[in-house]
Amino acid sequence: MFDRLNLPFDPAVLPQFDLFASLLLLGTLWIARKAVLRAIRARSELPVHEQRRLIASSRNLFLFLTLVGLVLIWAPQLRTFALSLTAVAVAIVVATKELILCLSGAVLRATTRAFSVGDWIEVGEIRGEVTDHTLLATTVQEFGAGAHAHMPTGRTIVMPNSMLLVTPVRNQTALREHAYHHFAVTLEPMPSLEGLREKVAGIVQERYEPFRERAARANAVIERRTHADLPDPAPTIRFRTTDLGKLRAEITLFCPLSAAEQLESEITWHLLTTLHVPAQTTPPETDSSPSETA
Repeated sequence: MFDRLNLPFDPAVLPQFDLFASLLLLGTLWIARKAVLRAIRARSELPVHEQRRLIASSRNLFLFLTLVGLVLIWAPQLRTFALSLTAVAVAIVVATKELILCLSGAVLRATTRAFSVGDWIEVGEIRGEVTDHTLLATTVQEFGAGAHAHMPTGRTIVMPNSMLLVTPVRNQTALREHAYHHFAVTLEPMPSLEGLREKVAGIVQERYEPFRERAARANAVIERRTHADLPDPAPTIRFRTTDLGKLRAEITLFCPLSAAEQLESEITWHLLTTLHVPAQTTPPETDSSPSETA
């Protein structure tokens, strides 16, 4: 029969050929991946987050090439197997729904370029720096909250990519070096209101002056990069009262993240010492009664 069809080889040996081709593909990609990782780690001039980004991208690329190569090699056998096990395939899809959603989330991230390794993101209540991402999950180094909003907590969060399909992703990488830092100072006891606004503005401007030009340039760069209209980088001061009726000065600074806490501490200390009202002391009582006469 094979002689009549003039086949160059017996089709019965196809599975052995596919197995050999699969092993050859895996070996070649493994060697290539090791060479690429060695080349990336050898580039010591790259920042750590850039090396992480390149390593993650290369790993995902080789994984994709492996999957595509194996599918192409075993396509005839897979087609026959799929046709004979259609019902089983449907059951597998139902059972692996979450895995499929994770893969879909990875595709969404890749096609929309929502973030990459080294970016600062916020997904729901998760905030931090992306340290790794795969086809199934994204690893985030968690940040703190409040005054420590940009400081790592030391905890690592592994987030399934299925969250990307139902939760908005906020990429905060543009504000990685500079950000709007907001804090409040309660002025207690109540200082004199005469010239108070000018005094507070003068103290804030004095401490903020070394960062003014740098912050203005960073603000302009971020606007060009993100095509967004950011607020004026100049400091803003608002006066409000607390629930107890105490006067509070709310200050917003566009400043380097590395100097945010120092600026807050210096401005707070200067405001409290400059606007401090000394407590009223009661004069000593004098004996006004007439002296006794002998």
